[in-house]
Amino acid sequence: MLDPGAAGHLAEWERDTPSSIIFRSANGAMAEDINGKIYLDMTSCSGASPLGSNDPVFKARLAQAMEQETDILPSPVGEQRQILAGKIAEMFPSNPRVFFLRTGSCATEAAVRIARHRTGRPVMLTAGFHGWHDIFQQLPWSDNPPAKDQHIQDFQYDLDILEQQLVGNEGRVAGIFVTPEPSIFPPELLQEISRMASLHGVLLIIDEVLCGLRYAKGGYCRKHGVGADLITLAKGIAQGIGLSAVVGTADAMVGADRAYLGNTYLRENRAFVAGNLTQEIFEEAEIAARIAESGLALKRQFQTSFERSEIPARVLGSDTMFRIVLPSQKHGRVFAQRCLQHGIYTGYPGTYMSNASMDGAFFAALQPALERALSDYRKDEDMTAQVTDASMVEYCAEAFHTTARACLSNKHHWA
Repeated sequence: MLDPGAAGHLAEWERDTPSSIIFRSANGAMAEDINGKIYLDMTSCSGASPLGSNDPVFKARLAQAMEQETDILPSPVGEQRQILAGKIAEMFPSNPRVFFLRTGSCATEAAVRIARHRTGRPVMLTAGFHGWHDIFQQLPWSDNPPAKDQHIQDFQYDLDILEQQLVGNEGRVAGIFVTPEPSIFPPELLQEISRMASLHGVLLIIDEVLCGLRYAKGGYCRKHGVGADLITLAKGIAQGIGLSAVVGTADAMVGADRAYLGNTYLRENRAFVAGNLTQEIFEEAEIAARIAESGLALKRQFQTSFERSEIPARVLGSDTMFRIVLPSQKHGRVFAQRCLQHGIYTGYPGTYMSNASMDGAFFAALQPALERALSDYRKDEDMTAQVTDASMVEYCAEAFHTTARACLSNKHHWA
């Protein structure tokens, strides 16, 4: 019997979703809570589960492999690690050196440390979310950071601010660290940031923790011809088992040789076995194509339902990761609440991510649940309100902490 007074989570984790949802099990893209209610997961376990939860092929092959493999080794340098490093280097040929860690936040902090050791410079210019570690809990992500770090400066995707920071910190900048947000920002923005990094002689670091293994084979940078010095990866490397990586050029990764990046739990051989199996299944079952196919169907389902219900909404982004923008944050919060009430697990703002398990049964369950959620949403909110430029500015400020100028200057991409 669960103690209803006990809580194993922080309020921040469930700020936009009821903390009363306590999950017991999951299969594919469907999860069951302790009361037996089924939820349809729009997040693919926040991107960590590209195959879908409890995938039978992955589980069976992992169990079989672990009958032969060691669970933990005296050193983090083992055969399975080296095999996985080779596979990732093949996916990211411009960034052939690989260093593994446990979480996406570990990888992003390690990337900063590598860049600082490589350049001997302290300042990092950033845009986008890079995890929960202290160095990224600065303005504008934290209104009152307990440990202010003047060496971390956020340019909020605004190129004018970035130029000012580069000039104002001339000779002190280690690198520019950017998270691509394909639904809002075009590849041309990152290409221009890359040009600026090169012009000022600083490293370019791209946070592909979320999109690196789902957006395209070889990630966002390779797809759009952006030459990054360092790239961080995590979601989907090992089908939800804790594993992340920093991949880099031979030159940039000299910084890794000079920095301390120790990690006790990388001796867990099982994570590397899972990583190799995940990548093998990706190739054998053409998982990237299946994720894109199911993502396209998911986008169409939402778009069609919004149109049928005459609900103002904008569905933006690639097939494998997209976003839904409503007229205001208030509209968005109510929409997410109604979705949760009808068993659609989502939040606002949030990234919708497909996985390979989204099959006919999933979509057959989604359609009536979404219709009920939208019917209730129509009763709650003003349907005459439209998605305007102001809606987009508000959404981008909340989701990505962008300036209004950065949002509107990329209107040609999201409009």
